[in-house]
Amino acid sequence: MHPIAAAVATALSILALCFIPLVLVRRKEPASTVAWIMVLIFLPVVGLFFFWFLGRDRIRRQVRQEVSAKQVVREQILGLSRVSMEINFDKLLQDQPDELRGVMRLASRVGGFSLAHGNRIGVLLGAERTYEAALDAIARAKDHVHLEYYIIRPDVTGTRFRDALIAAVGRGVRVRVLYDAIGSWSLSKKFIAPLRAAGGHVEPFFPLKPITRAWSLNMRNHRKLMIVDGHVGFTGGINIGDEFTGWRDMSLQIEGPAVSELQGIFVEDWYFATRHNLVHAAFFPDVHKAGDSTVQVVGSGPDETQEAIARVYFAAIVGARERVWITTPYFVPDRAMLYALETAALRGVDVRLLVPRKSNHRVTFHAGRAVYDQLLRAGVQIYEYLPGMIHTKTMVVDEKFATVGSANLDVRSFRLNFELIAIIYDVPTVQRLIAVFNEDLSHTERVLPADWMKRGTWTRICEGYGRLCSPFL
Repeated sequence: MHPIAAAVATALSILALCFIPLVLVRRKEPASTVAWIMVLIFLPVVGLFFFWFLGRDRIRRQVRQEVSAKQVVREQILGLSRVSMEINFDKLLQDQPDELRGVMRLASRVGGFSLAHGNRIGVLLGAERTYEAALDAIARAKDHVHLEYYIIRPDVTGTRFRDALIAAVGRGVRVRVLYDAIGSWSLSKKFIAPLRAAGGHVEPFFPLKPITRAWSLNMRNHRKLMIVDGHVGFTGGINIGDEFTGWRDMSLQIEGPAVSELQGIFVEDWYFATRHNLVHAAFFPDVHKAGDSTVQVVGSGPDETQEAIARVYFAAIVGARERVWITTPYFVPDRAMLYALETAALRGVDVRLLVPRKSNHRVTFHAGRAVYDQLLRAGVQIYEYLPGMIHTKTMVVDEKFATVGSANLDVRSFRLNFELIAIIYDVPTVQRLIAVFNEDLSHTERVLPADWMKRGTWTRICEGYGRLCSPFL
């Protein structure tokens, strides 16, 4: 080997060893920690590259001041929204059945997420229906439109939204758009320019800045969220783009006090991305009762250690008495979530998991299939959706409550991404979600234990590969 090449290789090996303490202080599961250490030792060049882009999963020193300031913004939001919504959490809590109080109290304690009663909820199936409702809301906007999405494509659908927002600005509406810098990588300055020129504000979330900030493909903003005039909100799993019109997916249209909670999430994220404080009464108007639904908006992200959404899912599964029906496009459970699902099934709970037969993320797909054996032995019913990609992210528990949002049942959603779910304590809406689950179930094939044991060698090899990669996902 050439002396210079040998010196570079030695330097990289030493540098890789220096990264091992960073792996150890992450306090992750032993399997993940050991996997990263082995890669850094035996494949130092590859290990350094992947750890630099994928291994770091918490906000580091360079943005801790922003996180600290964000906490101040959150306290301001909580004070303002509680005054405007006139919510008495304790009273609402006491009015609920015993089996719901635990999840409500947990969500409140791990993130300060309030209960919002008096909402009207619309279940929007499919991207086309969601886009129609969202564009109609933008056309009716009078004061502001706040839009936050993981993926916005510069295609026909993206252009429809951009032009609708330009028209809103022309009517005097204040428009702010927040997009994830990685998820919306194809969103060019040229595409955004007309909206900015009209007076709209468009900003990336956590862009890659090699000089001022360490690069990372983790810590992405995976939320899908839109608020119009502080009175109407949209959230769920649907991004903005032509490709999503062919997927099976779902969004919620919410009217009522819970919209202020959605607004709070946007204001926090906007401040994190821009350092502009939007805590103002104009964005948190008095929101009157629009229906009879109680909603709890829960957000989580790598800037916090509580992992609120993961805890809510875990508590819901272990506390279930009759059923846990989950639809998720990406399924890579950690050990705790896997045990929760197994234990619920072994207790006699009707646990059903609905996932796609074909996924747009193959490694993640095989990583999820690698745990089918354990789940099937415990009695979990697994169904694979056949017509195409199912991107719905829902959980129904005991016909008492349900969740809809951006979070998948995987480690990335629970620990690495900024996510958002709405917990719905409303029997009619839960019944609607049960009906949707049953409708989707009619387009699936159940994975039976006997058939699963007969799967081919290549399938088993792919599962092993997925299992090997799961600590890095």
